[in-house]
Parts: sequence; structure tokens; C-alpha cells
Amino acid sequence: MAGVIGIVYKKESCIDDLKKGLHYLQHRAQDYCGLASFDGKKIKNITHEGKVLESFSDIELKKLNGFYGIGSVANDEQPVSSYSSLGEMAICFDGNVINHISLRENFIKEGASFIGFSNPSEVKNIDLISKIISKENNFEKGIEKLIEKIEGDFSIVALMKDSIYAARGWGRKPLILGENEKGYAVASESNSFLNICPPFKIIRDVKPGEIVQLNRYGINTLKEFNLQPIQFGTFEWIYTAYPTSIIDGKSVSEVRKSIGSFLAKKYPVKGDLVSPVPNSGRWHAIGYARESGISYEEVFVRYDYSDRSFTPSKQEERDKVAKMKLLPVVNSIKGKKIILVDDSIVRGTQTLNQVNRLKEFGVEEVHIMIACPPLMCACKYGDTTKKDEDCIAKRLSVEKIREKLDVDSLNYADISMLEEAIGIPKEKLCLTCWGY
Repeated sequence: MAGVIGIVYKKESCIDDLKKGLHYLQHRAQDYCGLASFDGKKIKNITHEGKVLESFSDIELKKLNGFYGIGSVANDEQPVSSYSSLGEMAICFDGNVINHISLRENFIKEGASFIGFSNPSEVKNIDLISKIISKENNFEKGIEKLIEKIEGDFSIVALMKDSIYAARGWGRKPLILGENEKGYAVASESNSFLNICPPFKIIRDVKPGEIVQLNRYGINTLKEFNLQPIQFGTFEWIYTAYPTSIIDGKSVSEVRKSIGSFLAKKYPVKGDLVSPVPNSGRWHAIGYARESGISYEEVFVRYDYSDRSFTPSKQEERDKVAKMKLLPVVNSIKGKKIILVDDSIVRGTQTLNQVNRLKEFGVEEVHIMIACPPLMCACKYGDTTKKDEDCIAKRLSVEKIREKLDVDSLNYADISMLEEAIGIPKEKLCLTCWGY
């Protein structure tokens, strides 16, 4: 996963607000962060390993001073800078290039070089994307070539001397436009607009297949490709996006509450408490509690200084964060029948650990509600789950998973619930990870 942002201000530096806006995308990735700006003379680019707030010093921000800027949080170093017939360019993206190996090999056969790498396997998706776009004589043609060449999906933000450019692929990766009295913005999520002063008001989402240009004069559509099939990123509403965001016109928190409500209607359970696995299950659990009339109470507290366990690029790091981030509220759970709500089950290891801890502290019954269907495949449009066999539902039936977790019941949302909660026909939702 990654988060991208770009800001154009008419009369003042955008860098402080760019950093702030990027910070509010930190839930999308935590390994690397980067900012690039244009100061009227040249493009400057600084990347760090780590998180936004702790990485960029005031001295660095002064060096990056400029009216135009872009930023990224990602699992690799972004933005990437290049110089070509397009001139100077810095680019960042959210997405995945499935056929990156064949693309890399074709570039090398054609005589291209990738500077700074000791072997071809180190070349990242962002390096390939930058290479494809920078070979053309304008950004629109570069995106057209990218669409022709890649298998995968993307949202891209690029900085050049005249403007910021943004492009969205087939819809799985969100991208939204905003405006305030100082200028214009584009970002992966509207969540990054809210605490900037004055806040950016949402204009609209970048359409799948659309290329837009942002400069001090406004926002213009440069080209729209008729990409098919359009597939919006369903998991954005289930887990990835922040609850305060609006993705393609749909409130993330409201969608999650609706899914929880549908679960309560279809799978009623006589329990004492409805609790989320925080933070990912919280809004689903609120919906379940409201619909069922059962008290909502959090039986785990997420320690405020822990990271999000799904964002680290390495599985061992994800497991480490997962084991440390939740603290049980011991006095609230003894002798209780608990309905535990979460966004998904991938490997099942973390869920089993949570169930075991509840039972250690005297919970009488555990009933699990999952806000999506059983995950059957690794997401080829992201890079977190590496292979299909990592998904426990690929190997075991729901009943076998229930037995392995040693819970009293286990129920999953179905595709019709997601379709109704999101309000987008299932034909336009990406359902690949559920085997559709």
C-alpha cells in the first residue's frame, strides 16, 4: 500500500501543509516517506526511511520551500526523480505492477539502464513507472504507454516545473481532488484534507482513466481513457482507508457501519457485549451493536504508540506489531459472551492469539463476525499478502477455521452485503481476493 498527495498554492509555500496532509495518510504505509517540491528554479526531493512527523526536520522543510509539492508514504523510496525529454520530474504512486519482471527484462534488452542497483531484482515498480512515462514527450502520452504496458493498477501523482499531474488507473486505487482559498490538492484520501487550515473541500474524485493537471490557475482534465473493466477497490471501505475519508463518494465509516448492521441481521447471536478488534473492526462493530441492541464495549484497547499491523512490508514485522498492539480489558470480560468483530481473517494467527487471550481471562463464549467474505487469494494489486496459500480460507472450510480458532461461531459478510453497503454494483467492485 501507499499514500500519495500533491498541493499547489497560488501565493505561498505549500510545504508545511504538504507534510501535514501526508502525515494523515500514514495509515497506508510506514516504511518510507518522501517530499518533493518546485521552488521556481528546480525540483528538490528528500526521502526518509520511517514516518513523516519524525523524519522531516524544520531545516529540510525550509530547503523544500515551494509553491508546488508532492509526497508519498510507501513501502519503498518515493518520490523518484528523473530528467528526460519531459524535463525534471518527481513521481510517486500507489498500486502494483504485476508484470514488473517482464517489463524490467524488456527495458534491459532494449539497452536501458537502471542506475543505483546492484542487480535487476532491486528495481522497484516506481522505477519502471518513471522510466515508462519519462520516455514520452508529454505526461499524457506517458500514462497512455503505461496503460498499454502494465498489468495491475495505479494512482499516480507527478511534479514537473509547470504543474502537478495526477492519473488514476482502473479504479482500485483512490484519488481525490480538493480546493481551499490558498489553492488545490490531490490525495489518496480526503482524510488528509481535514486538518489543513483552511481545510480542503472535496471537489470530486479523479475518475478511473482520467489525467488531471493542477496549477495555480485551477484543475483541468487533460485526457480520459475508456478503461475496462472499471473495478473500485472494495477493501478501501472494509479496511484500508481511514474512517473519516470519503472514497468515490462513499463515506468509509458509514459503509463499515452498514456492513456491521447486515451481519447482525443475518447472524443474530445472544451475547453480552459487541466488541471490535481495534481499530480495524470498530465501525463494523458499532453497526452490529446498533442493529442488534447489544451493548458495545471494547474488550481490547489498542495501545496508542503501536503501529498498524497490516502496513509493514515484512510478515515478521506485521506479526510483531500484532502481538504487541492490543491490551485486554480484564475486568470487563470475565464470564461474558462476546461478539468479536473484525475486518478480515488472512492467516488466522492473530485472531487465534486474540481468542486465546480472551479465554485466558475467563470469557465464557466468543462469537466472531468478519466484515468481508473469506479471503481466498493474495491481492495482486497490492503487495502485503504474498501468496494464495497465506490465506487460511484457501486451505480450510469456514467450519474448519472455526474449529481451529476454537470459537463458538464464525460468520462472514457476503458479496451482496458489500454491494449494498457500498452502493456500487458488484460488477464494478474488485472482488479478486475473494475468488471472484
